[in-house]
Amino acid sequence: MAKTKEKNNNDNVFHLKSRKAHHVKIVVEEDVSVEGQTNFFEYFDIIPSAIPDIDFEEVSTETKFLGKTFSAPILIAGMTGGYPEAKKINQAIAEVCQDLNIPMGVGSQRAMLADPSLVETFDVKKFAPDVFLIGNIGLVQLNYGYGVDDAQRAVDLINADAIAVHVNAFQELMQPEGDTNFKGLWEKMEEICKTLSVPVIGKEVGSGMSWQDVLRMQEAGCSAVDVGGAGGTSWPKIEILRHVEEKTKKKAGKPLPLNDPLLKWGVPTALATWEATTKTNIPIISTGGMYHPLSAAKALLMGAKMVGIARPVLKILIEKGKEGVKEYLEEYILNVKRIMFLVGAKNIEQMTSMKWRLVPWGRAKDWLEVRKLLL
Repeated sequence: MAKTKEKNNNDNVFHLKSRKAHHVKIVVEEDVSVEGQTNFFEYFDIIPSAIPDIDFEEVSTETKFLGKTFSAPILIAGMTGGYPEAKKINQAIAEVCQDLNIPMGVGSQRAMLADPSLVETFDVKKFAPDVFLIGNIGLVQLNYGYGVDDAQRAVDLINADAIAVHVNAFQELMQPEGDTNFKGLWEKMEEICKTLSVPVIGKEVGSGMSWQDVLRMQEAGCSAVDVGGAGGTSWPKIEILRHVEEKTKKKAGKPLPLNDPLLKWGVPTALATWEATTKTNIPIISTGGMYHPLSAAKALLMGAKMVGIARPVLKILIEKGKEGVKEYLEEYILNVKRIMFLVGAKNIEQMTSMKWRLVPWGRAKDWLEVRKLLL
């Protein structure tokens, strides 16, 4: 029997709203990283330029991405939406992003598709009409009653400029009510890319990607890929914490203990970024534990076109409000500019062509040697 769409099930709509709210609560209040797992940027050292031969005042962080020009190669990755309180969060982030001229994403729009009253929790352009907005839908949902028309509706209802189609197999596996039928999704990714009216971004959410998967997304028609590497927020851990707190039954068996080595699953962000920028030519977004601008600078030196930040922005917004977020991002971008100066990069185009200034060592070097991806 075919599965019915969740958007036709009021009980599921209620549960989706509750889940989204609980996700944010856990992200803000709990340690959602995995002990001993980093994004591996610490295993890359930068070779500085003793005499940069440029004027710091002339260094520009301006960049082009998906046909638009932005003030910096920084975007706020999709985090939330789909429950009433999310409206204020997304509105505040959108207003900051518009002021700074950087892109922002929203969280998964499935709840909005199921309940039209939740559109307003994602529809930020009424407050920030000029912000470059990235919608968000889960690819696996196309095996659970949703279709390409729903993806286009997710774009149209919030006037999105692009859409992230996220893949999250490990999260779904750990989610109490997770959807785990990923069969045939490559073909559906191709269909989305061919059909939608805006650029499609293939996106992982914390397990990273090999260059082979990135290449396959490029061949499917994606306009960019967010490697979403391991070493930052662990969505599988968040789902386990939900299970413990809500005492929910799990479709795929009892959850892992929080100290289980399997939670270190995935490709660390630095390695996923290096692989993708070495073996493919699709624009890469480096996301996953990018808490310090030094990591962002290293990702740009690798050749990434954008760096995605999420959890720090959410925490600062809750603790210090919109102005705190703006101050944090301005300082983050300033420090990226400082590092550009120190390596002698006058602009982002120069910065992303300086992979030779990075020296991998330790576990990163071992990985790249085995994968035969060293310079």
